[in-house]
Amino acid sequence: MSVSKGKAQLTTLQRICYGAGESSATLANTTIGFFFLFFMTDVIGLAPALAGAVVMIGNIWDAVTDPFVGWLSDRSHNRFGRRRVWILGSAIPLGITFALIWSSPGSALGQWATFAYYTAFYMAYIFVITSFMVPYTTLGMELTNDYDERTSLAMWRMIFNIGLSLPATVLPKILVDMFEQPKQGYFTMGWIIGAAIMLFPFLVIFAGRERPMKTDDTPFFKSFVESLKFRPFRQAVLMYIFAWLPIKLLMAVMLYYFKYYLNMARSFELAMGIMMVVATLALPFWNYLSGRLDKRRAYMVGLASFSLMIMVLLLPKTFLARLLPVIAFLIGFTVSSMHIMPVAIVPEAIDAGIAAGVPASEGIWNGVVTFVQKTSSALAIFMIGVVLDLVGYNAGAAVQTNATLVALKVLVAVVPALLTVLGIIVASGFRIGRGSQAAEKAGAR
Repeated sequence: MSVSKGKAQLTTLQRICYGAGESSATLANTTIGFFFLFFMTDVIGLAPALAGAVVMIGNIWDAVTDPFVGWLSDRSHNRFGRRRVWILGSAIPLGITFALIWSSPGSALGQWATFAYYTAFYMAYIFVITSFMVPYTTLGMELTNDYDERTSLAMWRMIFNIGLSLPATVLPKILVDMFEQPKQGYFTMGWIIGAAIMLFPFLVIFAGRERPMKTDDTPFFKSFVESLKFRPFRQAVLMYIFAWLPIKLLMAVMLYYFKYYLNMARSFELAMGIMMVVATLALPFWNYLSGRLDKRRAYMVGLASFSLMIMVLLLPKTFLARLLPVIAFLIGFTVSSMHIMPVAIVPEAIDAGIAAGVPASEGIWNGVVTFVQKTSSALAIFMIGVVLDLVGYNAGAAVQTNATLVALKVLVAVVPALLTVLGIIVASGFRIGRGSQAAEKAGAR
């Protein structure tokens, strides 16, 4: 399928309104990622194993519901549009369910009852945010079929995503610390941020109406399997995974790396701040590069640059300490490409699948992407814990074993670099792009 450059269909305001929808997920998921486990163990008093099980069950439920919600949204018929009715309908429940996971069931409940309480509320939140994010993601490819304009939509999504990540790591702690009782602080924080995340979905309605698309009547499980049989889509999903997994690994391991290898725990916020700010500011550059080259080549340039920069973290700690701001700047610049390019590439593979007659509709394609992404991320985070256990990591110890320090360097540098190399290899065989002659053969399975 040849993907040509068409006339731009959306105004800048419409693109911003669409991108703003990403704010709800960023505020909610970043807050949960940094504080929810700590809240359950240190504020509520839930046993760490049970608290971890709450998160694990939620992740499994999240992965399972993604393709199903996509399949259901494909079959929604409403004057507001089949995606927008889900986006608008989930806005208020999203804020409420987010707030409820920060409530306290009271000290009278035992461990298992408390576990059931948070599992139920967390699963409710997961279903609601899935009901928002899968239709929202699908809407992006249905607002326009222009090759470069889709990259622009992805850029605006990532501007809000990366731009709000830093405030989302700072604001919750500020709100909690305003109260003498932590339970009251977390409860209030939940409702304040919950109220904020209710608002952004309403901006998405000003992004425009989705293009009319034919609803596919293929049963859910057959649609799921058929989408993965389509080779260009499998490639696009792998390109997505090999770009996002390194970022997930960095998020999970970087604090350990700063605290135990560099002995610079207080510099963690500075380095992360530089990376996030630079990653946000660099998004227009990668959008421009995609226009000059194409998405596949820009993806490969970004991942190759990242793999080189991340290996710098293997150098001696004295060198890294002196050049920390510069290194954070360069890593942030390359990480920016890994946010925008995979999100922009996936819709082209989905369009190719639809054009090739694959019996799967738009919503389930995007649901499959998030299913694979969340499943692989959960597995990666689990493996980090296994590796740290195997090498003798001692939580809170001032000095870690040499094996632990080596493992941290491998996890923060070598593994992400290898994943990006795999992404480049997959991308080298991806043949869907602007004006590509080989793209006509993309429908071959």
